[in-house]
Amino acid sequence: MKNNTIYQTLQDKENPDEVETNGPYPCNWGNSWLGDGYYFWDTFIENAHWWGETHCQDCYMICEALVDLDATNCFDLVGNTNHLKDFGDSIEFMQKQGLISENTTVSRVLEFMKENKLFLNFSAIRAYGINSKGKWYDPNYRLVFEIGKNFQYLPYKPEIQLCIIRFENLNFRDFKIVYPDYYNPDYAV
Repeated sequence: MKNNTIYQTLQDKENPDEVETNGPYPCNWGNSWLGDGYYFWDTFIENAHWWGETHCQDCYMICEALVDLDATNCFDLVGNTNHLKDFGDSIEFMQKQGLISENTTVSRVLEFMKENKLFLNFSAIRAYGINSKGKWYDPNYRLVFEIGKNFQYLPYKPEIQLCIIRFENLNFRDFKIVYPDYYNPDYAV
């Protein structure tokens, strides 16, 4: 996926020059879903706005960047069935070793894979957290397959997250603020 557009949502601290000079910024949450790294929303800026509205109390900025992702540099749990199989095989191995409990998270399995050299040389992880916006959230970006069956739908702007572990091999570029408009008047969201 060359020229893949990604978005990082940040608290607006009225420091656009610092952000564009020093960004992007790593996630500092203790419960980051995909482990330590730099978190972005993949492709759909609407998800970056949702994060800003709900997690930054509507006081946020969105930065846009481009990356080149492929099967060698991104562990893709969205569109690569081989990577999904490797992830599932790791879970099965961990279960046999007694390393899985009801408290095991995606992040823990990914960390196990990294510790055991099962992660190869991936620089990023891509995942779609089902109901990551909340079980009852209706983003208006869904279309049902059959009338009357509202729980079977196609999400056409899914909440795909990209966690960049390291920037090598990704051709990360063009990091800039695109929202709010007054930080970048040449860009209209």
